[in-house]
Amino acid sequence: MKNFPKAGLLIITLVTPALIFVFLTYFGTNHYVLPYYNPQINSNGEVIIENGDTLFRKISEVKLKSAKKNVENRITVISYIPKDCTDSCLLMFAQLERINNLAADIPDLVVLSLTEDTKVSLIHSGELGTGKWHELQTSEADAKSAMHEQLGLPAENFENMLVLIDKKGFTRGFYNGADSEDADRLMAEIKILQYEDKNSTH
Repeated sequence: MKNFPKAGLLIITLVTPALIFVFLTYFGTNHYVLPYYNPQINSNGEVIIENGDTLFRKISEVKLKSAKKNVENRITVISYIPKDCTDSCLLMFAQLERINNLAADIPDLVVLSLTEDTKVSLIHSGELGTGKWHELQTSEADAKSAMHEQLGLPAENFENMLVLIDKKGFTRGFYNGADSEDADRLMAEIKILQYEDKNSTH
């Protein structure tokens, strides 16, 4: 009879971790899974769902009237830098420099800035347009159209915004580039995408 308490304690010790694992697997929230944006829409304006899953739009390149840039097989952060980059835009530019520095540890990372004027890259740090930080010159209207229609950025929320595209071409996040906390979140989520890619089974 004295062995029963020991046996019960052993069972509890072995079963409890398994129950916790099952609970977290089926009922817990994985905070390291990034959302997808831009669901596919059918001709009736309805979100397309296949086998119970929402289908999302993806792009292989950012297309402008003047140029285009391939974004396949790389993690891409896309921004718009106006001709007169002052005040909050300068804050965003400083965060883009920080993000660009991640490329030293994340080779698949590319920063793509849509600009209105070639002078933008000369006025600031000199990093823009070199290495992993690419520049596409375009008009403000064309940049807004591309970021809204191709990337899903809300048209009314355009200033200083950064868009994160994963290696498959899906939009995975929107961030206020002038906000250091939002930029920190973006940098963390870039690392999450890199981790997901390294641990992908396909």
